[in-house]
Amino acid sequence: MSIEHHVSMVVRDVAFRYCTVGGDEVSTTWDRARADTVVEGHPIRIPPTFRGQKNYPGIFWASTNCRLLMYESLLELDRLWLADFDPTVVGICTQPFQLTEQSDDAHRTHVPDILLTHSDQRVTLVDVKPEHFLHEPSVRDQFEWTRSLCQEKRWRYEVFSRGDATVLRNIKMLALGRRPERLPQKVAAKAQEELGKSTIRLGELLNRRPKSCDQTDWRVAVFTLMWSGEAQVDINRPLSATSVLRSSKQERT
Repeated sequence: MSIEHHVSMVVRDVAFRYCTVGGDEVSTTWDRARADTVVEGHPIRIPPTFRGQKNYPGIFWASTNCRLLMYESLLELDRLWLADFDPTVVGICTQPFQLTEQSDDAHRTHVPDILLTHSDQRVTLVDVKPEHFLHEPSVRDQFEWTRSLCQEKRWRYEVFSRGDATVLRNIKMLALGRRPERLPQKVAAKAQEELGKSTIRLGELLNRRPKSCDQTDWRVAVFTLMWSGEAQVDINRPLSATSVLRSSKQERT
């Protein structure tokens, strides 16, 4: 039996369940699933909380689509930070749907961790799992099954096991600038003006604060430039006063 034929059989037998933005549960089939509809909905399951559990569930506010998202572990939270900072991501949903396959050989059911939609219409499905679990046969089987389904829909499939500590630390620092709508318009405009169309060190830009501007507002405005990508910075290195900011306008001219 060819791989292509095997995948198509799996798709026909896979049930798909998700919860709409209005709170209605919908049961359909995998081949009818639409990421743009699912990503706007609610989680299909709520991560459990109980005394003595080893993972840490919680709630994350995503600036990408201005919504609260439930996460099941700190590792999943790391992936949400990366998604929220990614300029190509336009939609984020956690615990997005349930997949179920019943056959003579096996019964499979799985709720992936994160669904991402992108500005270029791409879709990414993410499963989060610590590295020490990846070699377990049951985990590998589940992920390979999910990967084969994503290939059928031309979705990207990702297993996330670890994020770069420096990148995550930087993103969380820049998150100070995730709410630009709360800034006085004059402060935001002044920060853009001081950035200009060239390169400048972070410390120098922070020191260009107008005397009439509140220090906290100015810092938020500068970090907003970096969060939005107007001021590009290498987040693979620890941010400091010497970090070089490059205006995105410089590359377009």
